[in-house]
Amino acid sequence: MGLLGKAIAINNANFAGTSDLVGGLADDLQALVVDFHRKNSLFHGIVFSGVSPDINGMLDGHGAVCSDLPGGNCLALLPGGLDRELFAHLLSHSSGLPVLSQFSAHSVSPAFEALGIGMIG
Repeated sequence: MGLLGKAIAINNANFAGTSDLVGGLADDLQALVVDFHRKNSLFHGIVFSGVSPDINGMLDGHGAVCSDLPGGNCLALLPGGLDRELFAHLLSHSSGLPVLSQFSAHSVSPAFEALGIGMIG
C-alpha cells in the first residue's frame, strides 16, 4: 500500500462517512499530477510529514507546486531540471518537516504508484 493509500485508510478509520471527501481528494491529486506532467515530461515528487504554508512560498519562481495530502502531509512536485535531493533537504530544513519519500517520474504511472493512488478512469 502506498503512502496516500495509508493516509486514506487512516482517515477512513478516524472519520467514518468521509469516504467521498477522501475520494475527491485523491481525484484532485490525480488531476494535479496529470496536469503537472503535461507541463514537465520529467518531474520529481517529495512527500513531507506535515503541512507548512511556507513550502508554497519557497517554491515560488521554480515552476514547482505543493498540495496537501490526506492524513496531514503534503506533496511538492518539482520540474525534472531541479535537483530533487537538494530541494528535499532545503525544504525540509527550512520548513522543519521531515521528508517521508521522494520519487522521479517520466509519466504519471510511476508517480501514482509511488503515491499509492489508482489510475484515472
